Formats: sequence, C-alpha cells, structure tokens
Amino acid sequence: MSTHPRSPRVRPDWLSPVLGVLVVIAAGVIIGLQYVSPDKRMLAVIGAGIVLGIAWRLDLVSAIGLLVLALPYPREVVFGSTNLAMVMLLLIIWLLRVNTGSGAPPRRSRLDVPIIGLVIAYIISFYSITRAEHIGPALSNTYTLLACVAIYYLIVNNVRTSNDLARIHRFQIASILSICLLGLYEIVNPGGVVIPGWIYFRNVAPGATLMHNIRIGGPFFDFEQFSDWSALTLLFVGFLIVRSTSTTRRLLATGLGLLVAFMLFATVTRGAIIALMLGVVYLAWLSRTRLNFISVVSGAALILAIILGMNYFVSNYTHSGDMLGRLLDPQTFEVRDGLPEGRAVIWEQAFERMMQHPIIGHGPFYALQRGTTFWYWPHNLYLYLGNLVGIVGLTFFVMILVMLFRALRPVPGDLSRMSHAQAYLLFARVQLVVFAIDQTKIEYLRNPMYPYLVWAMFGLMVAASQIAEEERRGAVPA
Repeated sequence: MSTHPRSPRVRPDWLSPVLGVLVVIAAGVIIGLQYVSPDKRMLAVIGAGIVLGIAWRLDLVSAIGLLVLALPYPREVVFGSTNLAMVMLLLIIWLLRVNTGSGAPPRRSRLDVPIIGLVIAYIISFYSITRAEHIGPALSNTYTLLACVAIYYLIVNNVRTSNDLARIHRFQIASILSICLLGLYEIVNPGGVVIPGWIYFRNVAPGATLMHNIRIGGPFFDFEQFSDWSALTLLFVGFLIVRSTSTTRRLLATGLGLLVAFMLFATVTRGAIIALMLGVVYLAWLSRTRLNFISVVSGAALILAIILGMNYFVSNYTHSGDMLGRLLDPQTFEVRDGLPEGRAVIWEQAFERMMQHPIIGHGPFYALQRGTTFWYWPHNLYLYLGNLVGIVGLTFFVMILVMLFRALRPVPGDLSRMSHAQAYLLFARVQLVVFAIDQTKIEYLRNPMYPYLVWAMFGLMVAASQIAEEERRGAVPA
C-alpha cells in the first residue's frame, strides 16, 4: 500500500476556451455588422482594439518602431488626433510593464530640466489668454507638447543599446519610403485624393487648369515642413550610406537618398536648401581628419551635378517649379535693416507682438487676428515660441538645443567600424544644426503632425548619446 499522499484532483479549465469562443463569435458578429453597415466610431474602436492587442504583444522597441511608421498619417478625432492616442497607449503599456517588472525602469535624461521648464512655461502662459475661444486651441497645442514629451521619454527609456537604435532606424527607413511615395503621388496627381476625408492634397484649387510651379507638401500638407524634413532625412540617409556593409545596401541607400532629394527640390523651398548646404559644410569640417583633397573635390563635384540634374528634371518634367531659380533670385539676397527682405516685415511685427507679454507670452495659441488687428505667422520658431510662452519658455527651448548639441559630441575613428550609436552621433549633430538654422524661417510647431517627428528625433539623439557613453564605459556591449 502506497504511503505517498494523493495529489489533489485538478478540475478541468473549461471557462477559458468557452470565453475564447465567445470572444471570437462576438468579434465576428461586430465585424460582419460593420461590413454591412459601417459606423466610423465603431470602426475606430475596433482599430484601437487591434492596435492595443498588437502593441501589448510586441516588445516596446518594435512598438515604438510601428509608432514611427504611423506618426506621419494622423487622423483627427474628438480628443485631438490618433497620434495623441497612440502615444498615450504606448505610455500606459510601458508604465504597466514597469509596474509589473517586465519593462525597462525610467531613468533620467540629459534634457529633464529644460523639458520640465518648457512644460511649466506652457502652463503659466495660459494666464495671458483673455478670449474664451482661444482656450480650446491652446489646450490642444499643450496636449500635443505633452504627447511629444511622452514620445521623447518612451524612446530614451526603451532604446538602450545600439541594436535597439538600429531597429528603430530600420522602421524609420520604411517610414521615409512611404512618405516619399506619397510625395511622388502628389507630384503626379496635384490636388488628388488618396483616402477621402483623410489624405488628400489641397495645393490645387478644384477645377484648376494651371498645373505648374506647385510646391508639394506630402503627408505634412505643408511644403516648408516637408522641405525641412527632407533636409534632415538626407543627412540620415548619408549616415546609412556610410554605414552600409555591402554594395547592395549602399546602392539601395543611395537610391533612397536620391528619392528624398527629389522631394526636397519638389517643395521649391529655399530655406531648407540653404540650411542643408551649411550643414554639409559643417559635416565636412567635423570629418576633416577623415577626408582628403581628392575625396572633397570629387564629392563636391558629385553634389553639384546632382543639384543641377535634379533641379532641371523637377522644373521641366514635373508639376513643380524651379528651385535654383528661386534660390538665385536677387530678392533672396536683399537685406533691409539687417534682416532678409522677405522676412523683415513679419519678423518685426512678431517681435513687437512678443514684447506685449515678453515674460510669459500670450499663451500656447498664436491668434492671427484680434479685433481689427491682423498678424502674419512669424515664420521663425524662436519668435513664435517667444510669442507663445515668452522669453522664459524660449530660453528653456534654446537650452534643449544647446544641451543636445553638447551631448552629440562625435566619436573619433572609422565610422564603419564603431558601433551604430557612436557613428550616428556625427550625423545627428549636423541634423540638429540644420534644424536650428532652418527653424529661423519656419516654425515646426505650426504643423499638427511634424512636432511628433521632431521630438522623436530628439529622443533618438539623446538615446544615441547615452548608449555611446555607456559603451565607452563598458556598461553595455557595443
């Protein structure tokens, strides 16, 4: 007779499979009803459920990569945009995983102090809002800033190795390709509709017959923001070319670079070209120990040939205009009272408006009209921020740029042999310089979608600098 105690009887788990079957049946019924009689609100709920399920099952680096793919195509909803919803969703998932011990714990970043200061400046600036109708847009802009800050911290706290950074960059390549393909569609079909009520181009009036000198805006629906993105992306593609380990990859990266350059010329925007040229000069200066006379001359000749060829093709065989014609227009170089002729009036007006509330600003909404008084857009990020959040908020944003610049100190050595994060620092610093220069003629905050991409870029820059520092100390493998 056995003396071992009997093991307790395990009851069969019949509840889980039954619930699973019921969920499948319910999902099938709902999808079938929506197929027969679609309701946009229910479709949004179904889409949110699918996104939630995918995001929960993925690791956070892959989830952030999918977010990078989705950011250029937001859809306006009751509470803001789908970008805001997706960012908040990922933030909640990350916090839940941190709470259960399955996610990377939060850590401090280099920009914590100026970011907190900028957020506080946004909040304090509400004191200057005097019209009730401005509170809604001001709150919307503040929510966008908070979502952008959330993207920044999601990236900084979850992209912790060079492999993680390289994975995000691969998602970024796919995003670049999709944006450029949409830009190509716009060039071929100015004023066309890709998805009714969502993605359609407004740069051509209905029934228009003149289809030339069109400046494309891509998914940004704004040619100036698209040109800024293109200039920054060209530097990123240059990084990919340098890091290519095979001829095939180098050719593919070069082809992607030519496609992005085509987009840049199709925007017919001078400011981004000038900022990019200054950035290339700065890149050459930072790389002077890696270059020789022959490579400099041959590189300059190649760039000049690409510029001339691309401009000729775009201006003669597409609906877009002549970039070099605008760039070499005498008006480009005219100066009035030390300011560019084309910006003098609006910059002076924006500065005078900023001085009405110089400390805390007018509030996070730029009203173009008050009574019988009209204002232009400042066409300058720094004047725009000064108007919104005053000198205090502007100072915190400039601190972000300065601290980023200092963090992106390039690592000396062969770019093809060092880690992904270490090699990226060189091009990231030049990207930051080009961004800071180009924002003197446009404000990225004016666009409802572009701020998300800018702050994602800031997050990747800080993540790369922290990874490179840890690799130098031997804290993480290179």
